[in-house]
Amino acid sequence: MIDSKTNELYATIFDVGFDDDIPERVNSPNGGAQETNEKLKSEEIRFPMGTGIAGLCALTGEVFNIIDAYSDERFNRNIDQLTGYRTDTILCMPIFIRGSVIGVVEMVNKRVGYFSKEDEEAFETFAVYCGLALHHAKLYDKIRRSEKKYRVALEVLSYHN
Repeated sequence: MIDSKTNELYATIFDVGFDDDIPERVNSPNGGAQETNEKLKSEEIRFPMGTGIAGLCALTGEVFNIIDAYSDERFNRNIDQLTGYRTDTILCMPIFIRGSVIGVVEMVNKRVGYFSKEDEEAFETFAVYCGLALHHAKLYDKIRRSEKKYRVALEVLSYHN
């Protein structure tokens, strides 16, 4: 998600995908993926807009399909170092609400081969649904805040009566 106040991207949920079929991708040098993922669930990852593939995607609104992350100078290695995860391939897509980028969604390490055009098309549909869900979540939050203000106003009025 984009934090427009600080001009940063942040993630509060990070999933390194626990799959017994691919142990080399989920084990971290810090003592296992489960421990790493539990640590990350309680932390927030932040980095400046324009940093890394996700930051460029948020800044430009472009789709990025990276075949070899470590050979791409735009790739932000700090996230891999923080998580203990090794990123090989990346498919990164912007999430739009009303024509503005509000965040990005990223898939990493396709099991076999690289991300194809078909993957991009399917992921674009997913990104649209992410945008709709986030838009509705923001509207719901706005309604809840309005209801709380309304209740406070009613309490103040009833107190003065």
